[in-house]
Amino acid sequence: MNTSSKNSIKKIISSGITEEEILQLFVENSEDILILTDSEMVLEYVSQSLESMLEIEVSDFIGKKINSVMENFPSLPLMKPNQKMVIPLITSITKQKYLIEFQFKPIYTAAGTIQAIFAIGKDVTDRELSLKKFKDTAFKEKELNQLKSRFVSMASHEFRTPLATILSSTMLIEILLQKDFGPEIKERIQNHLKKIIAQTNRLTNITSDVLLLEKSIQIDTKILRKKIQISSFLKEVVDVINHENLERRRVNYSGPEADKIIQSDPSLLTHIFRNLILNALKYSENALEPEVHLVFRGNYFEVTVKDYGMGIPKEDQEHIFGSFYRAKNVGNIKGTGLGLNIVKELTKKLNGEIWFASKAGMGSTFYVSFPVK
Repeated sequence: MNTSSKNSIKKIISSGITEEEILQLFVENSEDILILTDSEMVLEYVSQSLESMLEIEVSDFIGKKINSVMENFPSLPLMKPNQKMVIPLITSITKQKYLIEFQFKPIYTAAGTIQAIFAIGKDVTDRELSLKKFKDTAFKEKELNQLKSRFVSMASHEFRTPLATILSSTMLIEILLQKDFGPEIKERIQNHLKKIIAQTNRLTNITSDVLLLEKSIQIDTKILRKKIQISSFLKEVVDVINHENLERRRVNYSGPEADKIIQSDPSLLTHIFRNLILNALKYSENALEPEVHLVFRGNYFEVTVKDYGMGIPKEDQEHIFGSFYRAKNVGNIKGTGLGLNIVKELTKKLNGEIWFASKAGMGSTFYVSFPVK
Protein backbone atom coordinates (compact mmCIF):
# COMPACT_ATOMS: atom_id res chain seq x y z
CA MET A 1 0.00 0.00 0.00
CA ASN A 2 1.45 3.42 -0.97
CA THR A 3 1.76 6.43 1.36
CA SER A 4 -1.23 8.22 -0.18
CA SER A 5 -3.52 5.23 0.41
CA LYS A 6 -2.35 4.88 4.01
CA ASN A 7 -3.01 8.56 4.69
CA SER A 8 -6.51 8.27 3.15
CA ILE A 9 -7.36 5.30 5.37
CA LYS A 10 -6.05 7.14 8.46
CA LYS A 11 -8.35 10.09 7.66
CA ILE A 12 -11.35 7.73 7.35
CA ILE A 13 -10.47 5.97 10.64
CA SER A 14 -10.12 9.33 12.41
CA SER A 15 -13.68 10.13 11.33
CA GLY A 16 -14.94 7.26 13.47
CA ILE A 17 -15.05 4.31 11.00
CA THR A 18 -13.02 1.29 12.16
CA GLU A 19 -10.62 -0.76 10.03
CA GLU A 20 -12.98 -3.73 10.40
CA GLU A 21 -15.83 -1.67 8.96
CA ILE A 22 -13.67 -0.51 6.06
CA LEU A 23 -12.65 -4.11 5.36
CA GLN A 24 -16.26 -5.25 5.52
CA LEU A 25 -17.22 -2.48 3.07
CA PHE A 26 -14.60 -3.62 0.56
CA VAL A 27 -15.54 -7.30 0.91
CA GLU A 28 -19.27 -6.74 0.53
CA ASN A 29 -18.91 -4.53 -2.55
CA SER A 30 -16.15 -6.40 -4.30
CA GLU A 31 -17.04 -8.13 -7.56
CA ASP A 32 -14.24 -10.60 -6.91
CA ILE A 33 -15.01 -13.94 -5.28
CA LEU A 34 -13.31 -14.23 -1.91
CA ILE A 35 -12.87 -17.63 -0.26
CA LEU A 36 -11.12 -18.71 2.95
CA THR A 37 -10.55 -22.37 3.84
CA ASP A 38 -8.62 -24.19 6.50
CA SER A 39 -5.61 -26.38 5.65
CA GLU A 40 -7.95 -29.24 4.68
CA MET A 41 -9.83 -27.08 2.15
CA VAL A 42 -12.92 -26.83 4.41
CA LEU A 43 -14.73 -23.56 3.75
CA GLU A 44 -14.66 -20.96 6.56
CA TYR A 45 -15.69 -17.87 4.61
CA VAL A 46 -17.34 -17.21 1.23
CA SER A 47 -18.16 -13.74 -0.14
CA GLN A 48 -21.68 -12.76 -1.20
CA SER A 49 -20.50 -12.41 -4.81
CA LEU A 50 -20.17 -16.20 -5.11
CA GLU A 51 -23.61 -16.71 -3.60
CA SER A 52 -25.30 -14.55 -6.24
CA MET A 53 -23.31 -16.17 -9.04
CA LEU A 54 -23.91 -19.81 -8.13
CA GLU A 55 -27.46 -19.32 -6.80
CA ILE A 56 -26.59 -20.99 -3.49
CA GLU A 57 -26.93 -19.63 0.06
CA VAL A 58 -23.62 -18.81 1.76
CA SER A 59 -24.69 -20.95 4.69
CA ASP A 60 -24.71 -23.97 2.38
CA PHE A 61 -20.97 -23.49 1.80
CA ILE A 62 -19.58 -23.05 5.29
CA GLY A 63 -18.13 -26.14 6.98
CA LYS A 64 -18.00 -28.18 3.77
CA LYS A 65 -15.07 -29.22 1.61
CA ILE A 66 -14.74 -26.79 -1.24
CA ASN A 67 -14.79 -29.50 -3.95
CA SER A 68 -18.05 -30.94 -2.56
CA VAL A 69 -19.80 -27.59 -3.12
CA MET A 70 -18.01 -26.66 -6.35
CA GLU A 71 -17.83 -29.83 -8.44
CA ASN A 72 -14.84 -28.93 -10.61
CA PHE A 73 -12.77 -27.44 -7.80
CA PRO A 74 -9.53 -29.39 -7.12
CA SER A 75 -9.40 -31.18 -3.80
CA LEU A 76 -5.96 -29.82 -2.93
CA PRO A 77 -4.25 -27.52 -5.44
CA LEU A 78 -0.48 -27.53 -5.68
CA MET A 79 0.40 -24.52 -3.61
CA LYS A 80 2.85 -22.16 -5.24
CA PRO A 81 3.27 -18.42 -4.64
CA ASN A 82 0.30 -16.64 -6.29
CA GLN A 83 -0.73 -19.79 -8.17
CA LYS A 84 -3.60 -19.19 -10.65
CA MET A 85 -6.09 -21.74 -11.92
CA VAL A 86 -9.13 -21.35 -14.20
CA ILE A 87 -11.99 -23.49 -12.86
CA PRO A 88 -15.41 -24.00 -14.50
CA LEU A 89 -18.37 -23.44 -12.16
CA ILE A 90 -21.99 -24.28 -13.04
CA THR A 91 -24.97 -22.61 -11.37
CA SER A 92 -27.32 -24.88 -9.46
CA ILE A 93 -30.61 -23.67 -10.97
CA THR A 94 -30.08 -22.20 -14.45
CA LYS A 95 -27.04 -24.42 -15.15
CA GLN A 96 -25.12 -21.47 -16.53
CA LYS A 97 -21.39 -22.05 -16.88
CA TYR A 98 -18.78 -19.60 -15.61
CA LEU A 99 -15.02 -19.74 -15.94
CA ILE A 100 -13.40 -18.37 -12.80
CA GLU A 101 -9.69 -17.65 -12.44
CA PHE A 102 -8.68 -18.29 -8.83
CA GLN A 103 -5.47 -17.07 -7.30
CA PHE A 104 -4.43 -19.06 -4.23
CA LYS A 105 -2.56 -17.50 -1.34
CA PRO A 106 -1.59 -19.98 1.39
CA ILE A 107 -1.32 -18.61 4.93
CA TYR A 108 1.49 -20.22 6.93
CA THR A 109 2.04 -20.76 10.64
CA ALA A 110 5.25 -19.74 12.37
CA ALA A 111 6.41 -23.35 11.90
CA GLY A 112 5.99 -23.07 8.11
CA THR A 113 2.93 -25.29 7.73
CA ILE A 114 -0.23 -24.20 5.89
CA GLN A 115 -2.77 -22.83 8.35
CA ALA A 116 -5.36 -21.57 5.88
CA ILE A 117 -5.82 -20.86 2.19
CA PHE A 118 -7.12 -17.59 0.84
CA ALA A 119 -8.45 -17.56 -2.73
CA ILE A 120 -9.48 -14.64 -4.92
CA GLY A 121 -11.60 -15.43 -7.99
CA LYS A 122 -12.34 -13.33 -11.07
CA ASP A 123 -14.96 -14.08 -13.72
CA VAL A 124 -12.90 -14.61 -16.91
CA THR A 125 -15.63 -16.34 -18.95
CA ASP A 126 -15.58 -13.79 -21.79
CA ARG A 127 -11.79 -13.74 -21.86
CA GLU A 128 -11.45 -17.53 -21.98
CA LEU A 129 -14.16 -17.96 -24.63
CA SER A 130 -12.51 -15.27 -26.77
CA LEU A 131 -9.14 -16.97 -26.29
CA LYS A 132 -10.62 -20.36 -27.26
CA LYS A 133 -12.22 -18.83 -30.35
CA PHE A 134 -8.90 -17.27 -31.30
CA LYS A 135 -7.07 -20.58 -30.79
CA ASP A 136 -9.70 -22.46 -32.83
CA THR A 137 -9.42 -19.89 -35.62
CA ALA A 138 -5.62 -20.06 -35.53
CA PHE A 139 -5.73 -23.87 -35.60
CA LYS A 140 -8.15 -23.90 -38.54
CA GLU A 141 -5.97 -21.38 -40.38
CA LYS A 142 -2.90 -23.51 -39.76
CA GLU A 143 -4.81 -26.62 -40.88
CA LEU A 144 -5.99 -24.78 -44.00
CA ASN A 145 -2.44 -23.71 -44.84
CA GLN A 146 -1.26 -27.30 -44.44
CA LEU A 147 -4.17 -28.43 -46.64
CA LYS A 148 -3.20 -25.94 -49.34
CA SER A 149 0.43 -27.03 -49.15
CA ARG A 150 -0.53 -30.70 -49.47
CA PHE A 151 -2.85 -29.91 -52.37
CA VAL A 152 -0.13 -28.04 -54.28
CA SER A 153 2.24 -30.95 -53.68
CA MET A 154 -0.36 -33.53 -54.71
CA ALA A 155 -1.55 -31.59 -57.75
CA SER A 156 1.96 -30.96 -59.08
CA HIS A 157 2.74 -34.66 -58.75
CA GLU A 158 -0.57 -36.18 -59.87
CA PHE A 159 -1.20 -33.81 -62.79
CA ARG A 160 2.31 -34.12 -64.22
CA THR A 161 2.06 -37.79 -65.30
CA PRO A 162 -1.33 -37.67 -67.11
CA LEU A 163 -0.49 -34.37 -68.79
CA ALA A 164 2.82 -35.75 -70.05
CA THR A 165 1.04 -38.87 -71.36
CA ILE A 166 -1.64 -36.80 -73.11
CA LEU A 167 0.98 -34.53 -74.69
CA SER A 168 3.24 -37.35 -75.91
CA SER A 169 0.32 -39.43 -77.24
CA THR A 170 -1.09 -36.41 -79.09
CA MET A 171 2.29 -35.71 -80.70
CA LEU A 172 2.69 -39.36 -81.74
CA ILE A 173 -0.81 -39.42 -83.25
CA GLU A 174 0.08 -36.31 -85.21
CA ILE A 175 3.18 -38.07 -86.58
CA LEU A 176 1.29 -41.30 -87.33
CA LEU A 177 -1.43 -39.43 -89.21
CA GLN A 178 1.20 -38.30 -91.71
CA LYS A 179 1.70 -41.95 -92.76
CA ASP A 180 -0.49 -44.38 -94.63
CA PHE A 181 -3.26 -45.91 -92.54
CA GLY A 182 -2.35 -49.57 -92.37
CA PRO A 183 -3.72 -51.96 -89.67
CA GLU A 184 -0.60 -51.48 -87.55
CA ILE A 185 -0.88 -47.67 -87.66
CA LYS A 186 -4.56 -47.81 -86.77
CA GLU A 187 -3.83 -50.06 -83.79
CA ARG A 188 -1.12 -47.72 -82.56
CA ILE A 189 -3.43 -44.70 -82.94
CA GLN A 190 -6.18 -46.52 -81.05
CA ASN A 191 -3.71 -47.37 -78.29
CA HIS A 192 -2.67 -43.73 -77.87
CA LEU A 193 -6.29 -42.56 -77.96
CA LYS A 194 -7.08 -44.97 -75.11
CA LYS A 195 -4.19 -43.48 -73.12
CA ILE A 196 -5.49 -39.96 -73.71
CA ILE A 197 -9.01 -40.93 -72.63
CA ALA A 198 -7.73 -42.77 -69.54
CA GLN A 199 -5.50 -39.92 -68.40
CA THR A 200 -8.17 -37.31 -69.14
CA ASN A 201 -10.60 -39.32 -66.98
CA ARG A 202 -7.94 -39.47 -64.28
CA LEU A 203 -7.56 -35.67 -64.30
CA THR A 204 -11.36 -35.32 -64.24
CA ASN A 205 -11.58 -37.65 -61.23
CA ILE A 206 -8.89 -35.71 -59.37
CA THR A 207 -10.73 -32.44 -60.03
CA SER A 208 -14.03 -34.03 -58.95
CA ASP A 209 -12.44 -35.24 -55.72
CA VAL A 210 -11.12 -31.77 -54.90
CA LEU A 211 -14.52 -30.20 -55.60
CA LEU A 212 -16.30 -32.87 -53.55
CA LEU A 213 -13.85 -32.33 -50.67
CA GLU A 214 -14.63 -28.61 -50.72
CA LYS A 215 -18.35 -29.39 -50.74
CA SER A 216 -18.09 -31.98 -47.97
CA ILE A 217 -16.49 -29.56 -45.49
CA GLN A 218 -19.11 -26.84 -46.05
CA ILE A 219 -21.38 -26.50 -43.03
CA ASP A 220 -24.47 -25.65 -45.12
CA THR A 221 -24.21 -28.57 -47.55
CA LYS A 222 -27.77 -29.64 -48.43
CA ILE A 223 -28.70 -33.23 -47.58
CA LEU A 224 -31.37 -34.52 -49.98
CA ARG A 225 -32.91 -37.40 -48.05
CA LYS A 226 -35.04 -39.97 -49.84
CA LYS A 227 -36.55 -43.34 -48.99
CA ILE A 228 -34.11 -46.10 -49.95
CA GLN A 229 -34.33 -49.89 -49.74
CA ILE A 230 -30.81 -50.13 -48.44
CA SER A 231 -29.99 -53.78 -49.22
CA SER A 232 -31.19 -53.46 -52.83
CA PHE A 233 -29.41 -50.10 -53.11
CA LEU A 234 -26.09 -51.50 -51.86
CA LYS A 235 -26.36 -54.60 -54.06
CA GLU A 236 -26.89 -52.37 -57.09
CA VAL A 237 -23.76 -50.34 -56.23
CA VAL A 238 -21.77 -53.60 -56.04
CA ASP A 239 -23.28 -54.90 -59.32
CA VAL A 240 -22.38 -51.69 -61.17
CA ILE A 241 -18.78 -51.90 -59.96
CA ASN A 242 -18.56 -55.56 -60.99
CA HIS A 243 -19.88 -54.62 -64.44
CA GLU A 244 -17.41 -51.73 -64.76
CA ASN A 245 -14.64 -54.11 -63.76
CA LEU A 246 -15.69 -56.39 -66.64
CA GLU A 247 -15.97 -59.27 -64.19
CA ARG A 248 -12.16 -59.49 -63.95
CA ARG A 249 -12.43 -59.47 -60.16
CA ARG A 250 -15.76 -59.65 -58.42
CA VAL A 251 -16.91 -58.02 -55.22
CA ASN A 252 -19.08 -60.42 -53.22
CA TYR A 253 -22.16 -59.01 -51.50
CA SER A 254 -24.23 -60.48 -48.67
CA GLY A 255 -27.12 -58.96 -46.76
CA PRO A 256 -30.22 -59.87 -44.76
CA GLU A 257 -33.16 -61.50 -46.53
CA ALA A 258 -35.60 -58.88 -45.22
CA ASP A 259 -34.78 -55.43 -46.60
CA LYS A 260 -35.44 -52.16 -44.74
CA ILE A 261 -36.39 -48.71 -45.96
CA ILE A 262 -34.06 -45.98 -44.71
CA GLN A 263 -34.05 -42.22 -45.23
CA SER A 264 -30.75 -40.83 -46.52
CA ASP A 265 -29.06 -39.04 -49.40
CA PRO A 266 -28.55 -41.62 -52.20
CA SER A 267 -25.88 -39.53 -53.93
CA LEU A 268 -23.71 -39.24 -50.82
CA LEU A 269 -24.24 -42.90 -49.90
CA THR A 270 -23.22 -43.97 -53.41
CA HIS A 271 -19.98 -42.01 -53.17
CA ILE A 272 -19.19 -43.45 -49.73
CA PHE A 273 -19.79 -47.08 -50.73
CA ARG A 274 -18.13 -46.78 -54.17
CA ASN A 275 -14.99 -45.28 -52.69
CA LEU A 276 -14.63 -47.97 -50.03
CA ILE A 277 -15.34 -50.81 -52.50
CA LEU A 278 -13.03 -49.46 -55.21
CA ASN A 279 -10.29 -49.04 -52.60
CA ALA A 280 -10.80 -52.67 -51.59
CA LEU A 281 -10.26 -53.71 -55.23
CA LYS A 282 -7.37 -51.32 -55.83
CA TYR A 283 -5.32 -52.34 -52.80
CA SER A 284 -5.86 -56.11 -53.00
CA GLU A 285 -4.51 -57.12 -56.42
CA ASN A 286 -3.89 -60.87 -56.75
CA ALA A 287 -5.66 -61.52 -53.43
CA LEU A 288 -9.01 -63.02 -52.50
CA GLU A 289 -12.06 -61.14 -53.75
CA PRO A 290 -13.32 -58.28 -51.52
CA GLU A 291 -16.54 -58.71 -49.54
CA VAL A 292 -19.36 -56.33 -48.70
CA HIS A 293 -21.76 -57.17 -45.87
CA LEU A 294 -24.90 -55.42 -44.61
CA VAL A 295 -26.37 -55.99 -41.14
CA PHE A 296 -29.14 -54.26 -39.21
CA ARG A 297 -28.43 -53.35 -35.57
CA GLY A 298 -31.55 -51.90 -33.96
CA ASN A 299 -32.07 -48.39 -35.30
CA TYR A 300 -28.81 -48.52 -37.27
CA PHE A 301 -27.49 -50.36 -40.30
CA GLU A 302 -23.83 -51.27 -40.64
CA VAL A 303 -21.92 -51.90 -43.87
CA THR A 304 -18.62 -53.77 -43.82
CA VAL A 305 -16.14 -53.62 -46.72
CA LYS A 306 -13.40 -56.24 -46.32
CA ASP A 307 -10.36 -56.94 -48.49
CA TYR A 308 -7.44 -59.34 -48.20
CA GLY A 309 -4.79 -57.05 -49.70
CA MET A 310 -1.77 -55.10 -48.55
CA GLY A 311 -3.36 -53.59 -45.43
CA ILE A 312 -2.39 -50.32 -43.74
CA PRO A 313 0.87 -50.08 -41.77
CA LYS A 314 0.33 -49.37 -38.07
CA GLU A 315 2.25 -46.07 -38.19
CA ASP A 316 -0.05 -44.77 -40.97
CA GLN A 317 -3.38 -45.74 -39.42
CA GLU A 318 -3.93 -42.62 -37.31
CA HIS A 319 -3.47 -40.41 -40.39
CA ILE A 320 -5.41 -42.46 -42.94
CA PHE A 321 -8.48 -40.17 -42.90
CA GLY A 322 -6.37 -37.04 -43.39
CA SER A 323 -6.44 -34.92 -46.55
CA PHE A 324 -3.92 -35.88 -49.25
CA TYR A 325 -2.49 -38.61 -47.01
CA ARG A 326 -1.46 -41.97 -48.48
CA ALA A 327 0.03 -44.96 -46.68
CA LYS A 328 3.71 -45.62 -47.30
CA ASN A 329 3.16 -49.11 -48.73
CA VAL A 330 0.93 -48.15 -51.70
CA GLY A 331 3.89 -48.07 -54.10
CA ASN A 332 2.93 -47.00 -57.62
CA ILE A 333 -0.82 -47.38 -57.12
CA LYS A 334 -2.37 -44.10 -58.27
CA GLY A 335 -4.41 -41.95 -55.92
CA THR A 336 -4.79 -38.46 -54.48
CA GLY A 337 -5.11 -39.29 -50.79
CA LEU A 338 -8.49 -37.53 -50.73
CA GLY A 339 -10.87 -40.48 -50.93
CA LEU A 340 -11.08 -41.55 -47.30
CA ASN A 341 -11.08 -37.96 -46.07
CA ILE A 342 -14.12 -37.23 -48.26
CA VAL A 343 -15.80 -40.47 -47.13
CA LYS A 344 -15.36 -39.50 -43.49
CA GLU A 345 -16.74 -35.98 -44.01
CA LEU A 346 -19.76 -37.28 -45.95
CA THR A 347 -20.38 -39.97 -43.32
CA LYS A 348 -20.45 -37.29 -40.61
CA LYS A 349 -22.94 -35.25 -42.64
CA LEU A 350 -25.28 -38.27 -42.71
CA ASN A 351 -24.92 -38.65 -38.91
CA GLY A 352 -22.90 -41.85 -39.40
CA GLU A 353 -19.66 -43.24 -38.08
CA ILE A 354 -16.71 -44.84 -39.83
CA TRP A 355 -13.86 -46.92 -38.43
CA PHE A 356 -11.55 -49.67 -39.61
CA ALA A 357 -9.29 -52.54 -38.62
CA SER A 358 -6.19 -53.34 -40.62
CA LYS A 359 -2.91 -55.20 -40.52
CA ALA A 360 -0.12 -54.79 -43.04
CA GLY A 361 0.00 -57.70 -45.46
CA MET A 362 -3.34 -59.12 -44.30
CA GLY A 363 -5.93 -56.66 -45.56
CA SER A 364 -8.33 -54.07 -44.18
CA THR A 365 -11.93 -53.98 -43.01
CA PHE A 366 -13.84 -50.69 -43.09
CA TYR A 367 -17.09 -50.24 -41.17
CA VAL A 368 -19.71 -47.55 -41.72
CA SER A 369 -22.79 -47.22 -39.55
CA PHE A 370 -25.83 -44.99 -40.20
CA PRO A 371 -29.18 -44.43 -38.52
CA VAL A 372 -32.11 -46.02 -40.33
CA LYS A 373 -34.03 -42.71 -40.19
